[in-house]
Amino acid sequence: MKKPFFLLFVVCILLFSCSKEKYSSEEKKFMKTYKEILVARYTFTDSVKANQEVNKILKRNGFTLREFLNFSWNLRMKDTKKFQEMMDSIKNEASREVIDALKKEIQTR
Repeated sequence: MKKPFFLLFVVCILLFSCSKEKYSSEEKKFMKTYKEILVARYTFTDSVKANQEVNKILKRNGFTLREFLNFSWNLRMKDTKKFQEMMDSIKNEASREVIDALKKEIQTR
């Protein structure tokens, strides 16, 4: 009688641990926003235009600059390893996006 309950308990634990997402919705929002900012910085050579685009990106994603910086700082302080993983992932995605856009631009010439 104890074995079925134990097995059920183990299965429940596994299901709950596997279903937990790696990043919260706020972290995903931050990651999306930061990726867009990096792409804008790569795309615009004029710093004034790049800054304007960054402000648009922040506003579109529901951040002020202060909120974005505070969120970033809090993430870093909360879990440095996770924060570094996030930054690496974001930078890789942004680089791929820029490279893909450049490839398409070259192909259309």
